[in-house]
Amino acid sequence: MKRILFLSAIVIAMLMASCSSDGYKSYIPGDSKIIGKIDLKQFFAQTGVNQEKLMNDLASELGDDANAIKDTGIDFSEPIYIFGSGKGTTINFGMIAKVEDQEKFKTWFEKQSKETLSSESGFLCNIDKEAGLAVNDDVVVIYSSTERDGTTIKSGLSKIMNKEGEQKIDDNPLFNKVEGLASFANLYIDMSIAPAEAASSLPISGIKIDKVRKMILGIDAEAKDGICDLLMNVKSDDKAVQEDIDKSMSAFGKISDKALDIFSGNDLGGVVLNTDGSKIIDLIKEALGDNDDMKQALEMFNGILGKIKGNVLAKFDASGQYFVAAEGQNTTGEINSLVGNMGDAPFDYGYSTGYMLFGPKGANLTDAMKPASEKMPSTLTDLMKNRRQVIFVNVEKANNIQAQMSGSDNSSKAFSEVIDKIKYVTFSMK
Repeated sequence: MKRILFLSAIVIAMLMASCSSDGYKSYIPGDSKIIGKIDLKQFFAQTGVNQEKLMNDLASELGDDANAIKDTGIDFSEPIYIFGSGKGTTINFGMIAKVEDQEKFKTWFEKQSKETLSSESGFLCNIDKEAGLAVNDDVVVIYSSTERDGTTIKSGLSKIMNKEGEQKIDDNPLFNKVEGLASFANLYIDMSIAPAEAASSLPISGIKIDKVRKMILGIDAEAKDGICDLLMNVKSDDKAVQEDIDKSMSAFGKISDKALDIFSGNDLGGVVLNTDGSKIIDLIKEALGDNDDMKQALEMFNGILGKIKGNVLAKFDASGQYFVAAEGQNTTGEINSLVGNMGDAPFDYGYSTGYMLFGPKGANLTDAMKPASEKMPSTLTDLMKNRRQVIFVNVEKANNIQAQMSGSDNSSKAFSEVIDKIKYVTFSMK
């Protein structure tokens, strides 16, 4: 049974396979506060990845143990769902996939895990204190709990497999939100699942935990023209809480074309924030509350922050050097004073064409921040516009990323088709 969590990873890897009613979705607990979906059909459609080649590579790398992708009895052409619910400090979570043939799955599982699926009322299962797995003619469920207790896991699995919940998943607004999105992967969390025993406040503009628990956190993944965009958002049905969210986010406004002009297609990665200095100062002060030491530290940066007019930019170049720039007025005097108080600073700084520049000792700051928008694909700049915050990673420039992901050059073959299609990954906040 110790291999259940490992096998769940294999199951996710084998989502790249293909072949149907929606009945299996009805097993998702209706009271779920966490709902996610992985839809590889959408992924292949959005990216143009060659599914057949990817599957051949994957089958070749996994060898005899998974020659058997078709013998799992799972319908991988249907989405996989992630769910979670909780009370207090106990969080229960799981994953659901559609089953075509229960007996096929039983044979495959027992061969791979060297363990037995035992018979329960209407389903087969294998359970220990770490996780549980259950399967019937409709669905396979992998399930766990923060309690790490076999009895709790068995009870939870039994309720899922027998659909004992009073609320139906079709009545769950979080589920309907996820179902209504065209993204190939998404995850939404109703923060009321957060235990009331959590810290009394979070360093997010002083927002208290009781307000955080009224928020919905979401992330959607879409792919277009070689770019995978993960769009993050925070919303609340409570008007007062939404006002706090809007206030916190107001410090991160529209990203200008001038900011985008700093990025280079040769860079490994970068960050763009719109951070009006005065708003940032107020935001941080509010978040700090009564922390006098932190307030005193903030005062050291007041002169610089107050002159920031807009975008704060940071990037990594291919050699791993890190550069930061902030659009604003000349702050040479303030920086000199600050560095004097700090001692010998481990960076160089200067002022050029409206930007405060910071970089490693001996770096050519002007060259580091020279405009390079002509090297950027227009789709990437379009994704970045009108976002409060953007982080991007140039996948092409991440040396040996496939080997790092999989642990060996041979295993990386299964990902080569995806890597070839995805040039950039962006994380955006809107």
